[in-house]
Formats: sequence, C-alpha cells, structure tokens
Amino acid sequence: MSDSVPYDSLKHFPAQDAKEEIPPLLRSHSRHAKQRKPIPVQWQPPTSFVPRLIFRVMCFCLTFHSSLDFMWEVFREPNGWESFHVQYLVQLNQLSTIQGLVLTTVAVFISTPPPLKQINYAADGPYTLLSESLVFALFGLLFQLYTSVVGQSYQKRKTFKALKRNRWLFLCHIMILSIPIYIFGISLLLLIFAISVTGFLSSSTSAQIFTGATFALLFACLFASIIPSPFYTRLYGLLWGKRDWEADDNEDESDMELHEKGAALHEVHYQASSS
Repeated sequence: MSDSVPYDSLKHFPAQDAKEEIPPLLRSHSRHAKQRKPIPVQWQPPTSFVPRLIFRVMCFCLTFHSSLDFMWEVFREPNGWESFHVQYLVQLNQLSTIQGLVLTTVAVFISTPPPLKQINYAADGPYTLLSESLVFALFGLLFQLYTSVVGQSYQKRKTFKALKRNRWLFLCHIMILSIPIYIFGISLLLLIFAISVTGFLSSSTSAQIFTGATFALLFACLFASIIPSPFYTRLYGLLWGKRDWEADDNEDESDMELHEKGAALHEVHYQASSS
C-alpha cells in the first residue's frame, strides 16, 4: 500500500500551524487597535435637551459637524494637535493677505467719488454698508494678528490636556480660532451687498439688468457647489437627524481593518508554507 494521507488531514495541519503562528504576528495589530482611544465623555453631547441642542448648533457653526467626533479623530493621532494649529496658522496668514485686499478695496470706494452719477455708491445705503465693511475688515486684521501671536501657545500639548477636560472650554477655543474667519466673511459680504445695492438702486436700467444677471449667476454657481459638498450633507443630517455618511465612514473603516487582517493572515500562511 502507498503511504497516503487523507485530504482532511492535509487541510487541517496548515491551518493548525497557521493558528499557532497568528497570535504573535497579529499581536501588534490588536495592540494598535487598543491604542485608538474613544472620544472622552467630556466631549460627548450633554444629556439634557437644551444644552445638547446648543452644543450641536455650536459644533455645526464652528466645525460643520454635529459633534466633536471629527475633531477627536484628528487630535488623537500623534502630533495631531500640533499639526492642526500649524496648518491653521498657515491658512490664517493667507487669510490676512486677502483681508488686506478687502480693506484696500473698501477704502478706495469710500475715499473716491463715483465716476458716474448713475452709479452712486456714495448714497446712504451703499456708503453705510461700505463703512461697516471697513470696520469689520480692520477688526478682522486685529483679531488675525492677535491669533497669530498667541497661536504659538495653542500648539502646546498641555493646552490640549486642559481643554480636553470640558466640552465648553474646547468649543470656546475653537470659537476663538473661528472669529477671524467669520469677521472676514462678514466684511466681504458687506462689500458685496454694497456693490449689489449700488447696482440695483442705479438710475441706469442696463446697470440694474447686469447687476441682477451677475448675482443670479453667482448664486446659481454657489448653490450648485453647495449641494454635493459635505456642508449640505451635514446640514441636512443636523436638521433631519439623518447621518448616513457616518455609516459609510464606519463601513470604510471596517473594510480597511478587514484588509489589514487579511494581509496579516496572508503573511502568516506564506511564512507557514515556506518553513
């Protein structure tokens, strides 16, 4: 008789050897999974209705998310807190350049008489909007300068440890970082409103038509760009309580973990077959 081994035995032995080899190789993966700390209880939404509503509205206005889970995903990474503030300060410097251009444009409108009587931006309405835009542009530059100076202290790890103890303290910190951006947006909107009011109040019919057509096209482009953006999805989820994108994100993370486990198992079987 020929020495033959049943197929079930051949199928069983490699799996048994692989099973003995899996724990040492997957131990690092499971250790890495344990390092993924969940969001602190202090950062979770309050249990009461009114504080929870205020918390979610503030989160959406400051981070475009209904909770602080997104921020925690960034900050729990190694050097995530420092990298976030470094990138913020770089973008703040770029914003300061644009804010200076807005300030210069508004100052030119205020200090220069209108070249045409039909388009009079020195009227009461447009001039008031231009004056308010000038004020917000000046304060925006001041806040940007202040944030740039004290921004070095925000990058320290002890600042994150202090803010991690309370959700409202962290929201106040994000609010401080958001003030220069919101002030810049207000000054820019006031300038746009001043230009639009000047065009619509013009005695020239052609100027009114061109102003209306221009702003209709701009608003159509803005609306078309908002619909596929994450801003619209999160706003829709905040208003209607639907958070399908979080399920998709969790599914993507699960697929990534399965892929990593599959790669580790493939490496185990390769080592078992080569030994």
